[in-house]
Amino acid sequence: MALAFSLACGLAPVKVEEIERDPTRFEDKVVTLHGTARGGTKLPFMQESFYEIDDGTGSLPVVTTKALPAEGKKVFVRGRVKSAFRLGGKSYGLVVMEGN
Repeated sequence: MALAFSLACGLAPVKVEEIERDPTRFEDKVVTLHGTARGGTKLPFMQESFYEIDDGTGSLPVVTTKALPAEGKKVFVRGRVKSAFRLGGKSYGLVVMEGN
């Protein structure tokens, strides 16, 4: 029962390859990812920072208002899956908006 609740609430980690394989299933849903932080960037004059999370099955960009994790640090990310645009029922430009 606890596992079912965790899955329903987006608490159990999802693999990046699952999201990339069926992005419409995850579009606008809250997920938890576990992986390694890569390539953090803080742009001037913006509240958000960006980095990649790599879980060994793939990587996704993460947008966050939190402090950037150190390069190579193992992280858990909880956020909403968004796509830049949809065309013909497919999602393109997937990103995870942390904390949303």
